[in-house]
Amino acid sequence: MKLQEMFKPAGALVIIAAAAAVLLGYVYNITLAPIAAQRLKVETGALGVIFNTALDSSKAMPVPDKSPIERAYQVYSGKTMVGYAIFTSPIGYAGPVNMVVGIGADGVIRGVKVLDNAETPGLGANVESPAFTDQYIGKSSALKVTKAVPGDNEIQAVSSATITSNAVTKGVNDALLYFHAAVG
Repeated sequence: MKLQEMFKPAGALVIIAAAAAVLLGYVYNITLAPIAAQRLKVETGALGVIFNTALDSSKAMPVPDKSPIERAYQVYSGKTMVGYAIFTSPIGYAGPVNMVVGIGADGVIRGVKVLDNAETPGLGANVESPAFTDQYIGKSSALKVTKAVPGDNEIQAVSSATITSNAVTKGVNDALLYFHAAVG
């Protein structure tokens, strides 16, 4: 077999791979804006539910390097500051659990919303349910997960999903620590 004949299939493969890479990059750039708009819509809706009001604006807060907090905002309804939105992604059983914790100006949790996760459907993914997330409402100090009936600073784990329950609780505790350090 001649050397030239061996390189023909390889050359065709390189051209096809390059064309696919260019096309993939093009599609990626086209989808960036719609994905960001959808993400903003989901986050704004979640915060509206957490704070029980329509939110008009937000003001970004500084987040230290290497913090478990991804971003944080003061959120406003009209000219009134209604609280703080703190975004974090603790690691659960199957990966990051992207979530937002809403904390009032008084340091009391107004709500927790799991925005996205890859946890097991029917088990760990149940941390998205209000039956689980509503347990955090009204809490203001460090929490821990229990499998028994929860006490004052305890959260009852989702059955068979203690790793994910611990991850969400870690995210809430991280948000509370950030709040106390940033706001006082």
